[in-house]
Amino acid sequence: MTYLIGEAARRVGVSASALRLWERQGLVQPVRRGRYRLYSEADVEHLRSIRRLRQVDRLNAPGIRRVLRDTVVAGPHAKSRLDGRPLRRLRQRQGLSLRDAGRRSGLSVSFLSALERGVGGASVATLQRVTAAYGTTMLELFGPLDAGDRLVRVGDRPVLGLGDSIRIEQLARGARQLEPQLFVLSDGATSDGAYAHAGEEFIYLLSGALTVWVGDDETYQLTRAGDALSFPSTMPHRWRNDARGETQLLWINTPPTF
Repeated sequence: MTYLIGEAARRVGVSASALRLWERQGLVQPVRRGRYRLYSEADVEHLRSIRRLRQVDRLNAPGIRRVLRDTVVAGPHAKSRLDGRPLRRLRQRQGLSLRDAGRRSGLSVSFLSALERGVGGASVATLQRVTAAYGTTMLELFGPLDAGDRLVRVGDRPVLGLGDSIRIEQLARGARQLEPQLFVLSDGATSDGAYAHAGEEFIYLLSGALTVWVGDDETYQLTRAGDALSFPSTMPHRWRNDARGETQLLWINTPPTF
């Protein structure tokens, strides 16, 4: 469903002139059909995020652009929205203010605030930076895992969704020496930056295609099902789905430091 500017403004709770201003500031780009602007449901949710960043965080247009650049706005599927409450609990458990957390992670206070409030999600690289700054790993974001469950049924895997492009399914509960996960990457999904941590990693391509950059000089392309790659996690690494469609990977970290 699409909306004309007046109806979109009403749904967001601002004036039509505000939407025109945000368009001039490069915060939103509606579809143009003749002299009419058309806003999708996703556009309306995006506009609500802009309104919150202006009214709650008191950000100006450059600040909003920076947050929106760093943030993957959640799509229409509720299960794909990143729940920011575990991140808030992790920060508070460390006794950190948002400003302290920003200094530790190198991320802006406004971005961390938006992340905790569920305005959007973040890339794998960014989440790894945040959890590392809090002295833990992304495993905490899956919620409590019952260490007594040796068998994990296919429909009972804890899942972490990052926007609509990345789904990470936990394949073991309470494992102490390894962390096996199923990565499901949509077309064009990337780590959006490099990250590093203790341990070693193993990647097994189930379907699709993946390019992995390790350190400054190493590039690896997994193009056939069954291709495998291992490397020290201490080397900065980043990756990109190169398939025209979905890529699925068995990804193992040892010890569980991701």
